[in-house]
Amino acid sequence: MAEISCTVTNCYYNKRNGCTSPVIKVDGKKASESRNTSCNTFVEQKPGIMSSTAEPQNNSSVECEATKCVYNKNATCKASDILVNGKNAQRHEETCCSTFRAH
Repeated sequence: MAEISCTVTNCYYNKRNGCTSPVIKVDGKKASESRNTSCNTFVEQKPGIMSSTAEPQNNSSVECEATKCVYNKNATCKASDILVNGKNAQRHEETCCSTFRAH
């Protein structure tokens, strides 16, 4: 469980730079640095569509495919704080987990 800070302000799940999703999925099977990861939970906030009304989670579960990350334990992130970046992203590939640290 982790507290997630997020700069992807145009994500459906972003509220006050926090994440309202109870679970996020980080991709990066072949990642050797943070820019090779992405937040697969990202959903672009479209004009006219209401964003998530939930409050940011401070204990979100993070499913992680970045097997070369020191925080990845059995496909789960064990970092206590996660930073997701990707200002103005339009697709999940334009986001990244900045907490990623290679073995």
